Amino acid sequence: MAKILIIDDDGIVRDALTVFLSRDRHQVFTASDGGNGVLSFRNNQPDLVILDRELPVMTGSVVLQKIREISIKIPVIILTGYDAPEDAEAYLRDGASSFLSKGDGLSNVLAEVDRVLGVGKTATQTIERRHAAPPEPGPSKGVLLVADDDHTILNVLNRFLTSAGYDVLLAADGDIALELARSRKPDIALLDIFMPKKDGLEVLRELAEELPGTGFIMITGNEDEEVAKACLNSGAFDYIQKPVNLESLGNIIKARLLIQKTQG
Repeated sequence: MAKILIIDDDGIVRDALTVFLSRDRHQVFTASDGGNGVLSFRNNQPDLVILDRELPVMTGSVVLQKIREISIKIPVIILTGYDAPEDAEAYLRDGASSFLSKGDGLSNVLAEVDRVLGVGKTATQTIERRHAAPPEPGPSKGVLLVADDDHTILNVLNRFLTSAGYDVLLAADGDIALELARSRKPDIALLDIFMPKKDGLEVLRELAEELPGTGFIMITGNEDEEVAKACLNSGAFDYIQKPVNLESLGNIIKARLLIQKTQG
C-alpha cells in the first residue's frame, strides 16, 4: 500500500482515481485546487502525487515547483486534459516523473502508477504485484449505455462500470446513442443533457416509449430545475449533476436494475 495524493479540480476524475486506487489498497488523499494540494502534500507526505496541469489558485507547474521545494524525491505524474507535447518536456525538466493525457483514459494513469511505485524508492516496498492471469469473466450484470460528448467522462464511466461487471456501450453524440439503444436495448441508459446532433432530452423523448424496459438516467453540468423536471416528465427515473459521484451512481444503477428485474 502506498499513500497517493490526487490534485485535480475535475471531480469525476478525482473520484474515479480514488475508487480504483483504493481498490488496490492504496491510501488516497485528494485536493481540488493547487493551494490545498500543496498543503495536503506537506501534511500527508505521500509516496506519489497525481497532479492536474490546469488548476485553480495555483497552476500545476507552480504546484510542482512548490512540491520540489519540499521534496525532490517524491514522484509526480502530470495529467492534462489535452495533448501538449511541447509542455511535457518542460514538466519533465522540472522534475515530473511522467506526463499523461486524460484523453488516453485512466487505464494509462493506473498503469503508470503501478510502474512508478514498482521502481520508486519512496513507495512502500510491500505493494502486491498482480502477475497472475486474470480470472475468467462472470456473467454480465446488465447492459448499460453511456452517452456523453466528453471523452474523459466516457473513459471514466466505461472503466468504472466495466469493472463492476456491466457490458458498457459508449456514444459520443445523440445519433449514436439512438442507434445503439435501438439495436442493443440496454437495461440502463445514462444520457448527457448537452450533446451534439441530438441532445439528451431529445434522445430520451424518442426512446422512453419505444424502450419501456430501459431505465434512463440524465446527467447534466448545471442545476436547471426546469430541465430536471422536463427530463423526469419525459420518462427519466433520475437526474444527476456533474461531477458524478461514482459510488452513488453505482448504487442508483443497482437499485434500478433490481426494481426492473422485480417488475419484469
